[in-house]
Amino acid sequence: MAITKMMHMKASNKARIDIHLEHSINYILQPKKLGDANLAGGINCLPDMAYRQMKATKQMFGKTGGRQGYHFVISLKPGEGTPEIMYDIAMRFAKEAFGGEYEAVVAVHTDREHLHAHIVINSVNMVTGYKFQCRDGDWKYKFQPITNKLCEEYGLHITPAEYSKESKNMARPQWEREQVFSEWIKQDAFVCAINAENMEHFIFLLEKSGFEVKQGKHIAVKVPGMKRFKRLDTISEDFSRENLETMFRYGDPSFISPIDRTLSLLPARKAVLTPYQKKCYARMYRLRLAEKKRFSYKPAYLYEQIRKMHELHEEYLVVVKYDVKSYIDLFELKLRLQRVDEELSKVQKEMYRERGLQKRSCKNVEDMVSFEASEADYRERLEQIKLQKKDNHKKLKVVERCLGREGSLLEAELELRIPVGDMEDIEEIARDEVPKNPYRVQESVAVLEENISAVLETVEDEIVEADVITVSEFEAVGEKDMFAEVTEVAAKNADDTDGIHARGTGISGKVEVVIPGMETMNVGMEVTDETQTITFVDKSMIDSDDELKSAAMSDESDLVQDDVQEHKDEARLPSNKVYYMRMSVAEKVRCYPFDTRGTDAAFEMVKAYFETVGLSTDFSSVYEEAKLLTEYYEEQKAEGFIQERTEQVIEKMDMLGIDAGKITEYSADVLSVVFGFEDMEYYTGIKLFNKVLDRLNVDMEHQERYEVFDRIYEEGMREEKVEYGRNSR
Repeated sequence: MAITKMMHMKASNKARIDIHLEHSINYILQPKKLGDANLAGGINCLPDMAYRQMKATKQMFGKTGGRQGYHFVISLKPGEGTPEIMYDIAMRFAKEAFGGEYEAVVAVHTDREHLHAHIVINSVNMVTGYKFQCRDGDWKYKFQPITNKLCEEYGLHITPAEYSKESKNMARPQWEREQVFSEWIKQDAFVCAINAENMEHFIFLLEKSGFEVKQGKHIAVKVPGMKRFKRLDTISEDFSRENLETMFRYGDPSFISPIDRTLSLLPARKAVLTPYQKKCYARMYRLRLAEKKRFSYKPAYLYEQIRKMHELHEEYLVVVKYDVKSYIDLFELKLRLQRVDEELSKVQKEMYRERGLQKRSCKNVEDMVSFEASEADYRERLEQIKLQKKDNHKKLKVVERCLGREGSLLEAELELRIPVGDMEDIEEIARDEVPKNPYRVQESVAVLEENISAVLETVEDEIVEADVITVSEFEAVGEKDMFAEVTEVAAKNADDTDGIHARGTGISGKVEVVIPGMETMNVGMEVTDETQTITFVDKSMIDSDDELKSAAMSDESDLVQDDVQEHKDEARLPSNKVYYMRMSVAEKVRCYPFDTRGTDAAFEMVKAYFETVGLSTDFSSVYEEAKLLTEYYEEQKAEGFIQERTEQVIEKMDMLGIDAGKITEYSADVLSVVFGFEDMEYYTGIKLFNKVLDRLNVDMEHQERYEVFDRIYEEGMREEKVEYGRNSR
C-alpha cells in the first residue's frame, strides 16, 4: 500500500537555528540511500544548493524562526513499482500539494525492500513569504488523497480506508494492532454467521461474543482497543447482507470451529505453586478460559489482553524462576535487578576507560600491534557484558509490568469478569454451546396460533350448538359440571385435529390442549352474563413469565438505592459487581444519569456506586472508570449533535433552493449562513460538512471537499470576529 508520512523540523536551541533542515536535506541525498538509480531532483531549487537557497528565502522575508521545514515520506508496498515510477509520483505530489510556491528537494531511496521517496520543503513560501500552514485533517483530506490518486494511475496498492479515515495520521503500531483485530473480527464473525439462523440471531451472537454492534445500512462492530467501528463488509465481502442470508440458510456449523489465539498454557504443578504464583498463572488461564467459554465471557472484549498474552508468559516464568511468593518479594527482586544493572554498567564503563588508557599509552608501532591484537578479546568480553545487561533489562521490565498489574483496575475487572476456581485442566473443559436463537419464541407463538385455531373453532362451535345456560342455571349446575362438559367437547373434537388432543382439569376451570412438538396449552373459560370466552395460553410461556417476574422482583430488591439508578429507559445499575464488570461501556453509560446530571458529576456517581457494591474506590480506579464512561457519552452525544445539525442544514438548503450538486458555485457568505460553522471546532465542522454531502449524495473528491469547506469555515470565522469586535466596543 502507498502511505504518506508527515514530519516537521523545529528550530534548534543548541546549534544553528536551521541545523535540522540542513541535516534532513543531507540525509535524503546520501549516495548509499539513492543507490544505482540515483534519482534526486529539486523544485524551485538545485538539490546541492537547496539548503542555502531555503535559508536565503527565510532571510529575505524575515522568517528565520519557528519551524524550519517539513519532511514528507511516500512509501510503496514491498515489491511494487520502480524507482522511476516512485520519482514521478514524488515530483507530481510535491507540485500538486505545494502549488509550485515552495522550494522542495525530492529523492528516491532504494536501500530498503520497499521503494520510498523523501520530500523536504522550506517552511516559507518563496512567492508570498507566508509560513506553510498544516492543520488537523490535512493528512486525511489533502495529502494522502493525492498519493492515492497518483498511485491508482499506476495500478499500485493504496492506503486502505480503515487507515486513512482518521482525522490525523495514526501511529503505525496502533494501525497494525487494528489490522490484527480486523482479522480476528473476520474469523469470529464467520463463526457467528455460520451458526446463526437469521440476522437477529447473528447480531445476538456477536454481542454475546463481546462485540459492540452498530446497525444501519451496514453492520459495524467495535471492541476495546479500537478507535472506531469496523464495517463487516469492508473486512470481507462475505459479510454483505445478501451473503449473510446465504450463510444463514446453507451454512454448516460442523465444518468450522472457533479459533484460539491465546498461547497454550505452560505445564505447571499447580499444587506446589505459592498463592502469588497461582495468581500469575491464573492470568493466563483466565484468557484461555474465555476462549473456551466465549459466549459466557465475551473474548472479543479481551482482544487487547489476548494479543499481549506472551507478556503474561514472561511474567509467570520470572516469578517462578526467582520463587516470588508475594508482592514484597517482587519489589525486592526489582531492587536486586536494578543493583545488577548498576554493577554491569560500572564494569562496562571501566572497560571503556581501561581501553582508552591502553590506546593512549601506545608509544610505538609494537605497542599499536599489541593493542590491535587484543581487540578481539576485548570485543568478546564487552559483548558478554552487553548481553547480560540486555537480559537483565528484559527481566526488569517484566518485574515492573508485574508490579503495575497489582492494583490495576483492568486486572481487577478481569478477575471479576472471569472468576477462576481450582484451575482444572483447560483441555478437558468443554466449549460453550452456541446460544439458541432468543427470537424463536416469537416464531413459536405464530405457529402456535395456527395450530390451535382448529381446536378453538371446534370448541366454540360445540358451545354455540349446546343449549344456552342462564346465569342462574349455571350457578345451579355448578362450575364443576360446566367445565366437565366443555372439556368433554374439546377432547372429543380436538383428538381428530392433526394429532392435537385436550383433557379437562376439573374444577380449576382449565382445559389443557396438547399439541405435538409443543408445550401443553392451558385453555381458560370465562363466563359472563352474555358470553362465554375460551382463551389459550402457552403454559411454558406462563412458567417462564413467572420466573422472569420473580427474577425481576428479586433483582429490583437488590438494586442500588441511590440516584444513579434513576435515568432513561429504566436501565439500572446491578447490585452485583460481577454483573457490572461484565457490562459493556454502552450498557454502563445507559445506567448513569448523564443526561440529567451531566458528565461533571461522573466521578461522584461512579464513586458512590463503587462504594455501594464493594469495588475499589481509590482515586485512580474511580477516575479511569469515570473517564471511560464520559468519553463514550460525549462521543455519542457529538454524533447526535452532528446528526441533528445535518437535518437542520438540509432543511435550510431546501428552503433557500440551494442545489447541493452545484454547491461550489455559491458564495462563501451564503454557505456560511447555511452551515453555521462559527460555533464549531474545525474538526466538528468538517465532519458536519461531509455528513451533509454524503446525505445528499454529492459526488465530490476529498481534496475538493476540503477546499470548499475551508472557504466556508474561514468566512464563518471572519464574520464571528467582526461580530465580536462590534460587541466589545
